[in-house]
Amino acid sequence: MEGFLITGRVRTVLDIAATVPFAEAVVPIDHVLKPDVVRGVPAVSKGELLAGIDGTYSQAAARRIGAVVDFADPQSSSPGESYSRGLIHVAGFAPPVLQYRVRNGGVTIATTDFYWEETRVVGEFDGREKYLKPEYLRGRTPSDVVYEEKVREDRIRATGRNVARWAWDELNSPGRLERILLDAGVPLRRRASAGHPNGSVTSKRAGDTRI
Repeated sequence: MEGFLITGRVRTVLDIAATVPFAEAVVPIDHVLKPDVVRGVPAVSKGELLAGIDGTYSQAAARRIGAVVDFADPQSSSPGESYSRGLIHVAGFAPPVLQYRVRNGGVTIATTDFYWEETRVVGEFDGREKYLKPEYLRGRTPSDVVYEEKVREDRIRATGRNVARWAWDELNSPGRLERILLDAGVPLRRRASAGHPNGSVTSKRAGDTRI
């Protein structure tokens, strides 16, 4: 019986980035920038990814891959966050701070997926896993988690910040994420940076604001 030909992690994610839309390509690139603790696989560096482009792809594909690698950020903690961030960029919104710590009275009350400092808007992607999988429930019921999320959101809003939430349904429905972000007051990128081939895309690092 003939075997199957397989590619390594670097070649696999680069092949994906060369062929799928930008936001989808962000997901696997973000993933390999982090060590996979479960499988014992180390992180791949951006340098390794960029080195894998040379001489393998067309100029157009190489530019697409390079833009995704430049944009990628290991701070995205889930595929839903990575895909959200890609869509946020493609839609022309300003880059958010990732894993932002909301503090009140010197105490961290929440670490949020996204934050836009200019308009004090928190963005949260809600995956079904946190409400269903045992490793996320940690002995709690789904109802417990829903209640705790409500309390957490109320605490964030009490600091004067707005909160925008979305799930996979919104990401998979064209225009719905954009409407949520616009209604919440998420700013668009400045015109000068939007013309850059990769926009103004480098995410700001985790923030820490006291009130």
